[in-house]
Amino acid sequence: ELGDIAACTDIAKRYSRKGRRIISAVDNTFLGPLWQKPFYHGADLVIYSATKYIGGHSDLIAGAVLGADKLIKQLKGIRKDPATPFTCWLMMRSLETLKLRMTRQMENARRVADFLKSHPKIERVYYLGLIDDVSQARIYQKQCLEPGAMISFDIRGGKKNAFKFLNALKLIKIAVSLGSTESLAEHVASTTHSGIPAAERARMGISQKMIRLSVGVENPQDLILDLKKALDKI
Repeated sequence: ELGDIAACTDIAKRYSRKGRRIISAVDNTFLGPLWQKPFYHGADLVIYSATKYIGGHSDLIAGAVLGADKLIKQLKGIRKDPATPFTCWLMMRSLETLKLRMTRQMENARRVADFLKSHPKIERVYYLGLIDDVSQARIYQKQCLEPGAMISFDIRGGKKNAFKFLNALKLIKIAVSLGSTESLAEHVASTTHSGIPAAERARMGISQKMIRLSVGVENPQDLILDLKKALDKI
């Protein structure tokens, strides 16, 4: 579900007062610096888990906050935890291939999403390239350049079939991270979102039948074959 960045930043400006400015911050990790640019829509701060697409190789842990010099100086006074020189070197290495990696991941994800949408054992696919809600489509057209490479989907048969599917994967790895060159799958409700109360997860649409995919740079035909064979086990 997309939030309207421009609408949120407008509200922040409207309710700001002299000496009581409301700061707008956007975690842009999922779409990365290529496919969504929050500063263009009025955001004050943009946050990244640099471990994900910026790092891109599952070999570093880092984060980044971007913004005006005045705001960044205030943040440095509260929290300053610099990355090691080696981590910085790894990130510099990764930035050289950022566009190549993210473009291939996005192209692969489009093909994977189309396959999943047409599969009879998949109940629903959640992907920005397959939006059918008019208001969500309007936000997507306004603020996103491409749909990225994150896909979630609901498997018919609930948790039992979701785990059968995950256990049958061969090429796609089971892990809770995202944005790396290798494709990763996870059972959302029992991993990344397990700490959220069940009622809240239900309100968010996160059920026991949901799987999340972070699509990598592999041959898309290999990815689709892996998914197909795993779904055949259900």
